[in-house]
Amino acid sequence: MVKEEKNLQSALKQLEKIVDDLSGKDVDVEASLEKFKDGVSLIKFCRAQLQKAENEFEKLKSEIEIEKDEDGKINEEGEEVEVTEVE
Repeated sequence: MVKEEKNLQSALKQLEKIVDDLSGKDVDVEASLEKFKDGVSLIKFCRAQLQKAENEFEKLKSEIEIEKDEDGKINEEGEEVEVTEVE
């Protein structure tokens, strides 16, 4: 069975191993079915982790956009910058 504690990188490594195992010539049907079930579980986990990361990215992106003033002038620290025109 798939370990409960895992991260995205270890899940992807486990998936690679499952694919390699299932690609072999001498594959037991029952063992293959178990590995396939584990693979499905890992895919679901990876999708959830990627969705979580995407949601966090979007949240951070929107926080940055909120900090911009209407002219889009902010410095690296997110503080408003006064811009003067040079003639």
